Amino acid sequence: MIKNISIFFVLLFSALVQINAQKMNVTGRVYDSTGINPLEKAAVLAVRFKDSLLLGHTRTDATGGFRLNSFPPDSFTLIVEYKGYDDKSFFIFGNYGNNDINIPSIKMSSKSKDLEEIVIFSNKSAIFYRGDTLVFAADSFKVGENAVVEDLLKKLPGIKVDENGSITSQGREINQVLVDGDEFFGSDPTIATRNLGAKGVESVQIYEKDKENAKAGEDDKIQVLDLKLKEDAKKGFFGKVSGATDFGLTTDNPFYETEVLANKFKGKQKISVFLLGSNTPKSNFKWGDMNKFGLENERNSSGMNDWNQRNNNNTSGIPQTIKAGIYYSDKVGKTGKIGFNYAYYDNRLTANSSSYSQYFLTDTTYFTKDSMNNISSNNSHRFNVNFSMNLDSLTYLEVKPNINLDGATSDNTSISEFIGESQLRSLATIIRNTSNSKGLTSNSEALLRRKFKKPKREIELKYILNYTNNSTTGDLYNTSAYDYASAQDTNFQQNKKNDNSSINHYSILTYTEPISKTIKLQAEYLFEFGDVKQDKRTFDKDIATGNFTVENTNFSNNFDNLRLQNRGTLIGIYEDRKHTFTAGLGFRNISINNRNLILDTVIPQNINNFLPQISYQFKPSISKRFSVFYTTNSQQPSINDLQPVPDNTNPNRIQEGNPGLVPNYIHNLRMNFNTWSAMTGKYIWSGLTASYTNDAFANSTSFDQYGRTVSKTVNVNGNIFSNVFAGFGLPLFKRKFEINPNLNASYMRYTNFINEQENITQNRSIAGGSDFELKLDSLEVTLGADFSYSSPISSLTSASNTPFTTQTYKLDVEWQLPFHFKFKADGKYIINSNRAAGFNRNIFVVNSEISKAFLPTENLIVALCANDILNQNLNLQRQINGNVVTDNYTQIITRYFLLRLTYKFNNNKTKEDEFKGWY
Repeated sequence: MIKNISIFFVLLFSALVQINAQKMNVTGRVYDSTGINPLEKAAVLAVRFKDSLLLGHTRTDATGGFRLNSFPPDSFTLIVEYKGYDDKSFFIFGNYGNNDINIPSIKMSSKSKDLEEIVIFSNKSAIFYRGDTLVFAADSFKVGENAVVEDLLKKLPGIKVDENGSITSQGREINQVLVDGDEFFGSDPTIATRNLGAKGVESVQIYEKDKENAKAGEDDKIQVLDLKLKEDAKKGFFGKVSGATDFGLTTDNPFYETEVLANKFKGKQKISVFLLGSNTPKSNFKWGDMNKFGLENERNSSGMNDWNQRNNNNTSGIPQTIKAGIYYSDKVGKTGKIGFNYAYYDNRLTANSSSYSQYFLTDTTYFTKDSMNNISSNNSHRFNVNFSMNLDSLTYLEVKPNINLDGATSDNTSISEFIGESQLRSLATIIRNTSNSKGLTSNSEALLRRKFKKPKREIELKYILNYTNNSTTGDLYNTSAYDYASAQDTNFQQNKKNDNSSINHYSILTYTEPISKTIKLQAEYLFEFGDVKQDKRTFDKDIATGNFTVENTNFSNNFDNLRLQNRGTLIGIYEDRKHTFTAGLGFRNISINNRNLILDTVIPQNINNFLPQISYQFKPSISKRFSVFYTTNSQQPSINDLQPVPDNTNPNRIQEGNPGLVPNYIHNLRMNFNTWSAMTGKYIWSGLTASYTNDAFANSTSFDQYGRTVSKTVNVNGNIFSNVFAGFGLPLFKRKFEINPNLNASYMRYTNFINEQENITQNRSIAGGSDFELKLDSLEVTLGADFSYSSPISSLTSASNTPFTTQTYKLDVEWQLPFHFKFKADGKYIINSNRAAGFNRNIFVVNSEISKAFLPTENLIVALCANDILNQNLNLQRQINGNVVTDNYTQIITRYFLLRLTYKFNNNKTKEDEFKGWY
């Protein structure tokens, strides 16, 4: 019996091997129209009859030969393409008895030409080039019934979409996503990808276009992804209503999340409304939702310009958030476009943190233990308008006014202990600051651009207004208890008022004159007028009345910074199809008056700078590029750095301004190299950035016998920052598995002064890791590991040379189960090493979600979410600043569970189905 069973399994295994081995084997050779000369790199594609699915693709070798053998027998169209020739199509009916096909000679025909009429040939291939535009035929790539554009993009060779919705093509970031050549609810590259159904897309096109307002010497091209829709998918509405809570089962104050978002679009008209309320770490909309509903200002207002913060999770404490607003945009006339949006924010945060700092001096070491509690509230009304139109065929006008009305309150308490080298405490302090502030801000722009009949001749005038007006009142309470008998305990209270305002006018006139088809000159003139004022007043308590009426002149000052800049720049530009070279020189004069209005003194400054720039870009093909940029720029010190008055908001760390500061001068170097293959999805990215700063802003810090400090901002030379990075993507097994290693190394050198002694800190760090991605139809798994090592070195004392490491391991799983169930889980394990005692904490955070979709459209979703299942989430950071090493811990929300109900509605009429999902 066992023998028979063994024979059965051997025969079954042999049969399965034989069937699996029976792949289509299509070979052939491609020649030009003479039938004599072989054509190298001709595209050969196999497209299945029944659903236009791309089965396989390759290119011919130097002899014109090709072989396709990576797919099972099927009926398909074999398409051969070569630039300058008409396409050749062969209909092949493959089966397990007819799976070896050879076409010994494929003679291409010259491209058809007709002077009397336009002849249009329908391109049936899945991937092809139209000039420099890479085109993916959407129907050639299989996606699920409820798929949206993001799901389609993940199927395209060389296209990657990360968990936050950001898109790269062969390692290069997609800067803009268009729908039929126009923006879709905002300008971010991910706005349309999670809204539109994949079934409504006719093709995906990737190309480069000129970058608006690009400065000479910068990369003047951006990469664009343009979604071309089918006719019946160009209008509709979509939105969602979502609510989640834990019903107060684990805490006295229930966790909750609420979202209401709705959009309507018809042609160029788009309307969005939104509301969000939450007291979980999700204190903002998800990145995809901000993009989906065009909430561009919500990204900006929450600091979302920093790509590293795109997870939108609050890691600074325990938040409570309310956000609401409305967005509107429409076309005006034939060429005009108007947009308006209003948003209201109310953000409250309770943050408890502790830190341990070590201060290294030449002859001793101080330690401080700090415990902080901060309760803050911020609210804001934000108004934005955008109007643009073509006044005529050559003249373009754009106006973008903006107004923000802000208010804030805070109550911050800090308890500190100062410890000497012998580990004996010398001083303990309690500091409390309360404040109430309100302000108005405006950042507005106007642009007028005029082109001429002569190609590339252009003149542009731009005006920018930056205006702020803020007023703050507050109270300071300080208690100091000394452990030495010779020192007497102290306490004091002060009332503080701070009125500050600034107005900056910028006018920029740019003229471009073509000298030939490849050479042009660009001249630019910039005029800036800026006036920054700050009136700081500190009042002590009148013992007789108990009121804060006695002005403390040591901490009071009225200061005005007046700035006038004239800058002229001349740039020569050479540009052909593969090479772009620019070289320019700017000269500027800055006249600055720093006025102390209390003492009626003025410190005048007159500064002249040359600002050279040079760049080179090499683009041998659409899939390869090398660029190098060298630029120079300068930055103005802030009003707090300039105003000559001590700021004792923290009496243990007093900061004083320096009216003698001059603007810094920065040399910047940037290099990039990218190469990719659209057919295979392989890509390489690499680069280098570096800066060298003279007259950099640094602190000169003095320590007293307890470790308290007084710091003043000074200019120093020779600050350096450099960074090199590289990585590649290697798809395997028909792009079902992909390896993405990366490497990053940096070097920093900066100078400060400690008790009037120069201290040079150098920090070398290296980081690397890799992600391994498995993508199947119903299962996606990502496994990743990262390691970083940092080694700071101080010239003041070797005791501060304390290297530290961080290891991160992560696993993400998304599994589409039967009966419309979906399981998602992510885990991250972080190992912190070589920190201060108590901060070498290993953190293992696991989150999961199980959801089920209801209704035929799957738009009603019930989900059970678990955050930080192991209850280990912490926010640990190490900071190195000159001679100070600080380990910091902030309390954040840890384990909680939510039951979420979400309803998604839409009416985007695609060809086959209504929209069925908005992930």
